[in-house]
Amino acid sequence: MSDFVETELGNLPESWLVTTVEDLVQEEVLAKPLDGNHGNIHPKGTDFVSEGIPFIMASDVNNGKVDLVNCKFISQEQADSLQKGFSKTGDVLLTHKASLGRTAIVQENPYPYIMLTPQVTYYRILDSSRLNNKYLKYYFDSPIFQDTLVNHGDSGSTRAYVGITAQRELPVIYPPIEIQYSIAQTLGSLDDKIDLLHRQNQTLEQMAETLYNAWFEESDFTSRVSDLIDLQNGYAFKSKSFQDLGEDRVLKIKNISGGIVDIETTDFVSHETVENLDGKFLISTGDILFAMTGAKIGKMGIIPKTDYKLWLNQRVGLFKEKYYGSRFLAYLHLKSDYGKDYIENTATGSAQPNISGTGIENCEFPEISEQEIIDYSNQLAPLYEKVIFNLGQIQKLEVLRNTLLPKLMSGEVKVSEL
Repeated sequence: MSDFVETELGNLPESWLVTTVEDLVQEEVLAKPLDGNHGNIHPKGTDFVSEGIPFIMASDVNNGKVDLVNCKFISQEQADSLQKGFSKTGDVLLTHKASLGRTAIVQENPYPYIMLTPQVTYYRILDSSRLNNKYLKYYFDSPIFQDTLVNHGDSGSTRAYVGITAQRELPVIYPPIEIQYSIAQTLGSLDDKIDLLHRQNQTLEQMAETLYNAWFEESDFTSRVSDLIDLQNGYAFKSKSFQDLGEDRVLKIKNISGGIVDIETTDFVSHETVENLDGKFLISTGDILFAMTGAKIGKMGIIPKTDYKLWLNQRVGLFKEKYYGSRFLAYLHLKSDYGKDYIENTATGSAQPNISGTGIENCEFPEISEQEIIDYSNQLAPLYEKVIFNLGQIQKLEVLRNTLLPKLMSGEVKVSEL
């Protein structure tokens, strides 16, 4: 590694620099990073309107995108009266309070600007011949930066926080611009494939929901979800059973997110714990899980195509279908407005809501014949088989991207070597 030099961020190619946000501001490569308005002029809940200017919180920055649909809005009149936090297309966003280190690039949108809360900072490129915004976003995603960000946090605060002043001290790996573009293009091509698969799945889900609505638009709800599935609860694993590595993994409520089960974040469990467990706690590709307690109650996820050996944790429900594909009918029903209302009204406990397996099975369902269940399930199954395959591809691509990211950012792997 003779062409590498030791830096504060590890060994890097000798042609690369390590600079700081402050230096890039002074050199007019970056505008001064800014977050939203603090104090008395900060918009309050009573200021929210049904449409206007998007008011972006940390929770609206997810999976590299800004949610401009489900976010809060404030009137343009109020937004125009504010002092800072005006972010526009192409800005790199970084969450710096509570949910630390989420990133996104502000996508093309119909608004004159979007307004940030004090939880989110924008980084705006002034000289794109020296710094690429996509590269900067991926650098912010890298473990090197994420670890540095945590270390710059306010240790005296009860919530993770890195203020604007501290952010200007953050180091930035700064390779030549042509290398920045190559890194951004390589990682971006993977993200484009991931995004395409997500959009395909959204289309497939919409097709399934259209069928569901057509079948049951004027139905009487006199049957039960138990006609479609049984609900299998998980095993009560003990904390001492978990370990850092292994072949067996346990799926918990925390792994259910956005209609998918994130297998890569599951916990390992010792083989001794599971070797004598009943096989009913095993889960596999295509299974549907249901969160039965806590803030995620009612959230569901589909297991993508996987070779991992997976076990079901307590308070996570598994749909055991009674007919081929009938679990998808139950899935669509429980995610419908009727199903959501039922879960909310049936759950017990305010601080920690819970719903039992029996409670889920007792959800009312349209009265249809056994043959109709079979026919409808057979129509849904091919759609969801494609969804399941796509979910597996998404996770493979995400693993590849996350493996490449730190190697590209350190120069350990060159784009020309891929």
